Amino acid sequence: MKYNLINENFTSDYAVNLMRSRGIADLEQYKTPGREFLSSPTNLKNIAAGAAMYLRVVMNDKPPYSKVLIVVDSDNDGYTSAAIIYQYTKRLNCHCQVDYWLHEGKQHGLQDHIDKLVGSDKQYDLIILPDSSSNDAKYHDMLDEINIPCLILDHHLTDEKLSYNAIVVNNQLSPNYENKELTGAGVVYQFCRYVDNIIGQNWADDYLDLAAWGIIGDMGSVLDMENRYIIYEGLSKEHIKNDFLKCLLNKQAYSITGKMGATWDDIIEKTNPISIAFYIVPLVNAMIRVGTMPEKERLFMAFIDGSQMVPCNKRGAKGTMERVDIESTRECVNAKSKQDKTKLEVVERLEAKIFKHDLLENKILFVRLEDTDRFPSELNGLIAMQLAAKYKKPTIVARLNDQGFDRGSARGMNQSELRDFREFLLGSGYFEYAQGHANAFGVSIPDDKLKDFHDFANEALADIDFGENVYDVNFVRRADSKDLSDLVIDLASQNGIWGQNNNEPVVCVEEILCSPRSIRIMGSNQDTLKIEYNGMSYLKFRAKDLIEKINKYSADTQLSVTVVGRCNLNEWGGRKTPQLFIDDCEINSI
Repeated sequence: MKYNLINENFTSDYAVNLMRSRGIADLEQYKTPGREFLSSPTNLKNIAAGAAMYLRVVMNDKPPYSKVLIVVDSDNDGYTSAAIIYQYTKRLNCHCQVDYWLHEGKQHGLQDHIDKLVGSDKQYDLIILPDSSSNDAKYHDMLDEINIPCLILDHHLTDEKLSYNAIVVNNQLSPNYENKELTGAGVVYQFCRYVDNIIGQNWADDYLDLAAWGIIGDMGSVLDMENRYIIYEGLSKEHIKNDFLKCLLNKQAYSITGKMGATWDDIIEKTNPISIAFYIVPLVNAMIRVGTMPEKERLFMAFIDGSQMVPCNKRGAKGTMERVDIESTRECVNAKSKQDKTKLEVVERLEAKIFKHDLLENKILFVRLEDTDRFPSELNGLIAMQLAAKYKKPTIVARLNDQGFDRGSARGMNQSELRDFREFLLGSGYFEYAQGHANAFGVSIPDDKLKDFHDFANEALADIDFGENVYDVNFVRRADSKDLSDLVIDLASQNGIWGQNNNEPVVCVEEILCSPRSIRIMGSNQDTLKIEYNGMSYLKFRAKDLIEKINKYSADTQLSVTVVGRCNLNEWGGRKTPQLFIDDCEINSI
């Protein structure tokens, strides 16, 4: 285990100084941001033209009423974006017919829908494309043939020039809009705020919870004060109004709060970017990846009106009706279980391929799928992540297409010396594209370049030991440091402010002195390890490998332990005591 101190090793005002190092000058203001951090919607280029076109269609109050199509993008940001504009549109004019189309897989924009529109009579007066289609120029040129105007409310980078029939409202393409971390749901929220100003209403804020959910789901930075404001307000007790979000939070109450029988106030207190990212976003992602089309239909129905009644598909409840938010929540949980089971089964099958072809001989694990490897392509990223974690190697899972390209998903290792796997692949010169985040992205490489790439990577990465974890830490202390408890208490007290680009602080503690005899093994599965030293507790959950390692020492062997972990306060009987949840540790006998 290695660790790097990535900021000054602050010795006072720990959270305040850490946040200053991350660009936040006023921690208290960050914790309770005001509305002044919202940008004016007028800073979004084309928003006036987009709103005029939208109102011209939607506000038609005489038969035949207008028909609007919303194309729902296939992720949390896409569903929340579409849900905001759907509800806003129906509220604006209940007579307006609003249809929505979902994707069967992980397609985007008009990619799999264009044939239903082109070549037929004009079906819609307006197509709204939230969280997509800034780079769909070829499809919009086709729509020009039937003269369907399109409103794109997006945040993706593009250099394409769209057709004259498409109006694009996109923060990335707006020089006056400073927040480039705003995601699709945030752009749609701002669009609704702009329309509010025109019609004299204040409806947009009723969808702040969906905007917050979308930003978190699409990993928008919480260090941007506009995003921070939307998330802070959107996840407040006042603004969590969406029935489906409430249902999901209640379903995940124990995971979020750690309490049996948690109250709504308990849940709200622990609802933050991390709990949404860990316990809510994956449920929707799983449904989008492995759910059936009827289940996805119910999913979007739950987003837009959770009170609708639908036939219950629960075992033993045939013939009964259920609220769609409750039904979809149950189906999302089942989809997550199905996804995880399928992932483990596929990884097990792929291991035979890995060993048969000696794929671990290369510094980068590249698994090329065959026709017999049948599973949803939407699982490529999850499978790559599972293999990367198991074999301690950056991993690519791809399938050869008819054009001679291996295309799939890549996953790097956050705790390694190779910090940006995507940049490494792009820099190699062998990849057609590598699109996404630093260590989670889609890739394409000509199959005939694969051997050359491996030769390049094996040489370039020869000195990196991917088997040794490398951690970025924010504080380093000896276990007997006088301020260690104060440090842990201060950091653990900062509830709800951590998230994307504002990672929860990692603390390294050196020279924890103990012996196997003094270490407690706890839990129903006897797999939780606890070390107590100098007034601090150090806990490692699911620690069977570590326990086995410690058991190899004799009971009275003196050990020096170095840990990296995250701060927590244990509350018992009205008393709070500091503790560190261990991410990793190194043990040496002395």
